[in-house]
Amino acid sequence: MSSPSADIHWLDGSPPPFTPSGTAFGIPWSQGQVDRTTALKVQVKGSSTSIPVQSWPLAYWPDGSLKWSGHALPANTGTTSQGFTVLPGTPAEPSSPVSVSQAGGAVTVSTGSFSAHFNAAGSTTLVSSISLNGRALAQNGSLVLHVQNAPDPDLTLVQNGTTQLPQVQTMVGKTDSVQVEQQGPVRAVIKVTGKYSATSGGNHADFLPFTVRFYISAGSTSLRMVHFFIFDGDQTKDFVKGLGLSFSTPMSDQLHDRHVRFLSSPFPNSSASPPDGSKNVTAGVWGEAVRVVSGLRRDATAPVLNAQFNGTPTPDLSTWPTSVSSELDQLAVWSDFSLDQLSPSYFTISKRTNASTKANWVDHAGHGTRAAGLGYVGGAKNGGVVFGLRDFWQGAPRSLEIRNAGSSTANVTLWAWSPQAPAMDMRHYDTVPHGLDLAYEDVGNPDPTPIGIGRSYETTIQVVPATPSRADLAKFADVHTRIPQLVSTPEFYVSKKLFGGRWNVPDTARSGAAVIEKEKSALLDFYVKVEIDQRQYYGFWNHGDVMHTYDQTRHEWRYDIGGFAWDNGELGTDLWLWLSFFRTGRADIFRIAHAMTRHISETDTHHTGTLAGLGSRHNVSHWGDGAKEARVSGAWLRRPFYYLTTDELMGDIMDLMLQAGQTIMTWDPLRKVLPPPPSEGPGRLRIGPDWTALAGSWFTKWERTMDDQWLEKMKIGMNDIGGFKFGLFTGSGAAVGWNADTSHMVDEGGEGQDSYHLMMLFGGGEFLMEAMDISVIRDAVPEFDAAWLDFCRLFNASDADKIARYGKAFSSGGFQQLYAKLQAYAGQRLNQPALQQTAWNFISNNTTGVYPPAASVGGTDVLNPIMEIVNLATNDAAHRSLSEYAVLAIAPNLAPNNFTDEEDKNDDLTVVMSSNASLSSLKLNRNYTPVRLNTLRTTCHLAKQPASYVT
Repeated sequence: MSSPSADIHWLDGSPPPFTPSGTAFGIPWSQGQVDRTTALKVQVKGSSTSIPVQSWPLAYWPDGSLKWSGHALPANTGTTSQGFTVLPGTPAEPSSPVSVSQAGGAVTVSTGSFSAHFNAAGSTTLVSSISLNGRALAQNGSLVLHVQNAPDPDLTLVQNGTTQLPQVQTMVGKTDSVQVEQQGPVRAVIKVTGKYSATSGGNHADFLPFTVRFYISAGSTSLRMVHFFIFDGDQTKDFVKGLGLSFSTPMSDQLHDRHVRFLSSPFPNSSASPPDGSKNVTAGVWGEAVRVVSGLRRDATAPVLNAQFNGTPTPDLSTWPTSVSSELDQLAVWSDFSLDQLSPSYFTISKRTNASTKANWVDHAGHGTRAAGLGYVGGAKNGGVVFGLRDFWQGAPRSLEIRNAGSSTANVTLWAWSPQAPAMDMRHYDTVPHGLDLAYEDVGNPDPTPIGIGRSYETTIQVVPATPSRADLAKFADVHTRIPQLVSTPEFYVSKKLFGGRWNVPDTARSGAAVIEKEKSALLDFYVKVEIDQRQYYGFWNHGDVMHTYDQTRHEWRYDIGGFAWDNGELGTDLWLWLSFFRTGRADIFRIAHAMTRHISETDTHHTGTLAGLGSRHNVSHWGDGAKEARVSGAWLRRPFYYLTTDELMGDIMDLMLQAGQTIMTWDPLRKVLPPPPSEGPGRLRIGPDWTALAGSWFTKWERTMDDQWLEKMKIGMNDIGGFKFGLFTGSGAAVGWNADTSHMVDEGGEGQDSYHLMMLFGGGEFLMEAMDISVIRDAVPEFDAAWLDFCRLFNASDADKIARYGKAFSSGGFQQLYAKLQAYAGQRLNQPALQQTAWNFISNNTTGVYPPAASVGGTDVLNPIMEIVNLATNDAAHRSLSEYAVLAIAPNLAPNNFTDEEDKNDDLTVVMSSNASLSSLKLNRNYTPVRLNTLRTTCHLAKQPASYVT
């Protein structure tokens, strides 16, 4: 047998100009391919040249072999190579390996000429110094927070007299632990935890627990930081006014040789796709000196002006015209600079002299649409710091702030929440609920609370020996806004049967499959390339999410209507995007999936508190809905992100989701529609999507650690289900008794009394397909496997088939087109092609979630011209796609093959809205006939469901 190997390439198709912080990636392996003790190396593809790599296990197969491996490459390695190969062998060592030393709780990391010193626990200065060639160029790295005790006042309500302004306190991050997680030779990872603590004179209790990881790579002169905090404050009293990272840097060059740089984003959208298909995009550079000598009444001459413009040392003053040099000290000293991106679509640059607060800001120094979040301050001769805040305009309001550049020490703050913006308001959008029947909202019990939700941001600090050229800074902006990522091919991923394994690389050999693939591509294009940006789905808490359901009358998503607003990953939107990436390898889909997974796992999820481990159902505010669900927060859905990127924070979050089983004991998901569970429970959950989410989290922990306690928890539940008379159709809407202490479930009866339509959505079906492919699980729970296959084949079956199996007929609850994938899967497992054909029939005849092409809407119907898809619903777009992916993969030979090119032209029709547009006034430039059905497909979603089963 040939040696296992994996070819990888740069996500964006070509090597990045730099990898200043190195790069990390994950590789999947088939069971038994790579022993856990096997060393792995990386070679330039097509050659025997090895490059340094550090490797570690991410997940294991039951036999102990590697399921996923993580790898890190040094900084600026492989930037001339299109691809690499990972294979067994002794890894190459970096020429200047990372070394880690510890003393008294403090940690020092060195890569040779570069070093960073981290203070011991208990300090409010996390990073005491970052040095290059023995000289500290960045010092006193601290986490800063401004918090006020009330929202910003609405001054329009002040009729007379004065109003009391909120009191603002300054707090700093105080560490309680410093841990070395990785210590070379290619990279070091330092994990720091703590809380924000009041500074002298403040009285606010410590709060906002945080985790910070610092990454340092061999060959690098930069420090990458990922900061995650959890909100545990009082939403009525704690209003964050500013949140960020600050540090200082020495300034020793002459004032006219000190430089400040800010850059615009080279990419206009959150998918980091070049505009209009262009491959050559470059960031713009705003660059000025602390003391400007151009534009004067007297000419400083070209040698001086060109040097200052380019950031290189100016000629000796003795060579300058005396008409300039003699009066140089009279020129303004611009000491303070600020770039403020307070909205996703506009930023400003301001500057102020060393008169500081005694003088006004010049607020028209520069402006643009979207900033890269990258800046520089330092000297032409003695160097300085390139600093960056990732997802800058996407996460607005943000700011980059430089103070005292005209003194001996400049202070820099990277504001993840800008103090120039209104204070962060965590309160719900209303004080009363608006009901399920009209607003589709499930607010109350519990009342809306942000306690336990979190958010992360990422920064880099790179020390340099001299002011970088404008061209090099533009390259820094490229890799800062589009972080380099190594991935493999769709063909490689599909060969590993990842994440359920029932998906394939697009195959258009049969005309019916070609039609579906064309629809899927167009739908993805609309979300990824058009809709997110035209609707401006950005902001500190919003970036990564999309909306749930469209309002055709207003030509707007239902952003203000209860449960129709933010999607919060409903029905597996994130899984749709990840499987779409695996199928196609598209970089733009990867980046949207990445942002969405960050958002759902952080903002839509409660990590601590009374709701720990549960996520929030879709709502106008991300955490506002009272339906707190493991289906949103489950770790199984986070795996694509974690395994592709090796992201340690995501690993932390997946572990926190293991709390959900206990939390459900308090927050019965059916508490609003069923009486309290019987004492045999003593809690309650639904087999799906609750238990499937819990089991998916246990499965994830088991494969990451090989700790069999998590496997046993799965098997206990599976054996319980296998013993139930009605298997996975047990209970009213799958409601069963639940005991988190024992992991057992109890049959409460009530089968067939309510809907089972949510059972295997939210990745539940894909999880069980993956789990049942593992013999150690499948062979241990034969009764469950039989019940699972019964569910898959009978969900869409006739009453007669259900009576034959269970002795009674009942409604599964609809969503036949979404469950066609499980029908096809049952046909595959049971070798029954008829089941696969029936699945295809549901796909081919389905009318729900099949949309006409995107069309333009303009004029007085909308504020700005838009593209829209009539009656679009993300539920249908996402999970119908997942179902179709599975059926295409399981039974490609049964795809319809009778569509002609003439019929396919219907896909290119455009929809024209009348000037008084509404659904009833929809017009087509000729009758729109969907290619798989000879009638107009309309969206028939969201039939009324019981309160606890709303989607």
